[in-house]
Amino acid sequence: MKIQIALNLSSTNNAQILIDGDHYMTCMTGNLHFAAADIVAQVTATKTSLTNLRTAINAAISDNKTDSIKIARDVLDRNLSKLASKVEDVANDPITVEANRIETVHSAGMNLKGQHSPQKHQFTVSNGNISGSVLLTATGGSNAHEWQYTADITGFTNKQSADTTTTAKTEIENLKKATEYAFFHKAIVAGEKSDWEGPLFLVVT
Repeated sequence: MKIQIALNLSSTNNAQILIDGDHYMTCMTGNLHFAAADIVAQVTATKTSLTNLRTAINAAISDNKTDSIKIARDVLDRNLSKLASKVEDVANDPITVEANRIETVHSAGMNLKGQHSPQKHQFTVSNGNISGSVLLTATGGSNAHEWQYTADITGFTNKQSADTTTTAKTEIENLKKATEYAFFHKAIVAGEKSDWEGPLFLVVT
């Protein structure tokens, strides 16, 4: 079969593309399917694009912030498309066993065109009205929501758990000002297995 990957970039907002992109990076880093030098280089370039978009989103409000975000997102989309093309090349390589082609795509964290993707429970993070507080908001419809955060924005160690909520939002207080945190969310749905989403990044004011 001919492998084609669907990233759905045009219909994915900035918050979700950061989540998706981080997932691809986690899946592909150190993955033996993608050990070729050109693929490793593209993974590195894509990581840089993710960082640049995150930086543009979290930058202070300015006259050119919107344009900076658009430019960073365009570069990220181009790098993700290039990365997906390389994954397709590996999956479609004649030396790849037919039975392993789909598994190769899935090992990159990506999906095939026409393949149903699990529903994504998008969440957002913003500074609260009180200094040192943040507001986390998720999509409704779940039985409960779990929340985590950490000031370790590279290794994501020492995660702290906020109170589980039945509503799709929560406020976390007493965070250190002028410090960037990573935030995570998990929707609890009866009868379904859900994964942690994130990280989303925000500098607390």
